[in-house]
Amino acid sequence: MEISSIGEILRRNANRQKYNSGFLFYKNNYVSNHYSSLNGSNANFYGNVYDEYHRRNYTAMISIDYKTRVISNISCDCQDSVFATGDMNICSHMVAIVLKGVEHLRNKNKETLSNEDVVINPRVIFNISQSRNSNLGANLEIEGIDKSEYDKIFKSYKDNYKYHLMPDGSYLDLRDNDLEKIFKMIDILGIFDDFDKIKIPNNKSMFLENMLKHEEMSFVSGKKYVDNVIKKYDKLNKNIELPQNLNASLRDYQVEGFEFLKTLANYGFGGILADEMGLGKTIQTIAFLLSESNKKSIVITPTALIYNWKSEFDRFAPDLKVGLIYGSKEKREKLLKNYKDYDVILTTYGTYKNDMDNYKNLKFDYLIIDEAQNIKNPDSTTTKAIKKINAKSKFGLTGTPMENNLLELWSIFDFVMPGYLYSKHRFEKIFVNNDKNLELLKQMIKPFILRRRKKDVIDELPNKIEQKFYVELDKEHKKVYNTFLSILKKQIIENNSDNVTLFSYLTKLRMLSISPELVVKNYKGKNSKLEMLIKIIKSSKDRKILVFSQFTQVLGLIAKRFEKENIEFNYLDGKTDAKKRLELVEDFNQNKSKKVFLISLKAGGTGLNLTSASMVVHFDPWFNPAVEDQASDRAHRIGQKNIVDVIKLISKDTVEEKVEAIKEYKKELADDIINLNLKENESIKKLSRDEIIDLFETMD
Repeated sequence: MEISSIGEILRRNANRQKYNSGFLFYKNNYVSNHYSSLNGSNANFYGNVYDEYHRRNYTAMISIDYKTRVISNISCDCQDSVFATGDMNICSHMVAIVLKGVEHLRNKNKETLSNEDVVINPRVIFNISQSRNSNLGANLEIEGIDKSEYDKIFKSYKDNYKYHLMPDGSYLDLRDNDLEKIFKMIDILGIFDDFDKIKIPNNKSMFLENMLKHEEMSFVSGKKYVDNVIKKYDKLNKNIELPQNLNASLRDYQVEGFEFLKTLANYGFGGILADEMGLGKTIQTIAFLLSESNKKSIVITPTALIYNWKSEFDRFAPDLKVGLIYGSKEKREKLLKNYKDYDVILTTYGTYKNDMDNYKNLKFDYLIIDEAQNIKNPDSTTTKAIKKINAKSKFGLTGTPMENNLLELWSIFDFVMPGYLYSKHRFEKIFVNNDKNLELLKQMIKPFILRRRKKDVIDELPNKIEQKFYVELDKEHKKVYNTFLSILKKQIIENNSDNVTLFSYLTKLRMLSISPELVVKNYKGKNSKLEMLIKIIKSSKDRKILVFSQFTQVLGLIAKRFEKENIEFNYLDGKTDAKKRLELVEDFNQNKSKKVFLISLKAGGTGLNLTSASMVVHFDPWFNPAVEDQASDRAHRIGQKNIVDVIKLISKDTVEEKVEAIKEYKKELADDIINLNLKENESIKKLSRDEIIDLFETMD
């Protein structure tokens, strides 16, 4: 609006002291009976001003042409306005009425106009043209209005004015149906930077197609060009097939997830796979990466999950060459120098931050981040670091794409589709501060986010989903474990230990992997498994969880930590009498504040109905899957309405992982356990001496 220049003309022509005094009269609301009008570019102002210094009212008037910058028709009762040398003399009262008048002219755009004002409703035309360089072209025409005025009109629309004041003094109706619709579309698409050369990014063509389909926009032409972009993309997605060398059978919804990733990759877009925990985001992603031959990818995970990913790659896609960028600096640097030798680079958020400088010149086809909520804070150093990685397409995996506010969703989208949801400030203005646009936001993100909950795919799911969490030992924890391991191996060799002694050594190693503070006096390091358990519980706030351990001492340690963390829980072991057991079970099932039930594996293996729980954590799994299954069935039984997630915490590079490897790969042993329902520890007794000694060897 050109009247904004009137204030600047006034400042240039008024004495500073007079201007400041007039500004105070205006701010203190000393202007009354004011009148302002526009005749073309000429603005006329009139009003009464109470002068607190002279304690009387003065009547002033002035005219200013904001195009020619000529000031005329000045008059005031005060002596300051008298021409002394023939030069113009603007008094403080004139300053006050002009500032008040400009405010009135601005606010008039929000108010009902008078009968004297001219309101115009010009015809609007929006032409879409052929796609070039990944952008559709477009041209906006507001009949009878010069394009140089478009930016100012759009600004008035964004300032929520009802009318825009035109240079000729008429008012453009901004609530006109067609004009309001086109400005809303331009605003949502973020294509307002240059009205002379409007460009619509192809990645917004799906949203634009949907908008044109559901909104009455007869003033828009060239819809065929939008359809052409969609058809072009559709051609890329024909004959998408799962890779034949994938060592897994995907469920239907997982195939859909695989196709979702493939489709976006074909478009050159990114996206978010937002399935609930336990639905197999990892296997869907591995299938996608396996299907992309001769491509370079990087996967970034939380530290706690890196070995889970490596294990899944080895199991489901052994043909993929995966470089694990983790561990010593020397090893990491060596692998990064030869990153082209690998199909997939696998690292953690923390490790990547430490190695950032080594990634500056690396280029990837695909970047996958697991637990993408790690970058939900757009201002965190982690978020800023991750967004610097050079990759053609980026994908985020998360079961919680938004936990507290819309900006978390924006931050993840700013990673997978930079600029698609605009700048942070603009996103806040359009969506965070305007609930009316939330439906449009849903339409915009729909093509780029896939979210399935367990209840959505329940017919395809088993009643129980098992997961293994490989927990890397903390530095001090690992040091203690490896020290004892070296001592025990030496004793085995020197003393030619019998099986009974070997079993006692195994038990000590096992306890070290679970709870080093129970074995080592004055241990000051972290309990790695316990830290992982706390993370799981805190990230599963809305669920009830059963935690099983074979050792009451371990349960006691967990209980102390829960008390410190203010986690409400119930506790049951072999010393709990029958009556108390029933009371604890009923309390857990009925009391919403009780989120966790700590249970001894022996005491809680039978006779408990805990169907209010939908997650089971085995803190220390061993050679007793039948007993563990029996315990898991406290939640997974008749009356359970939810899918039950069963998590087994396994200490990485310890005897626990060796035992898990035996259970996984020695099929006969696993079959014996399943088919014969062996009692606890019976299966381990079937191992030969060599097999037992092998458990003391470090993992490859």
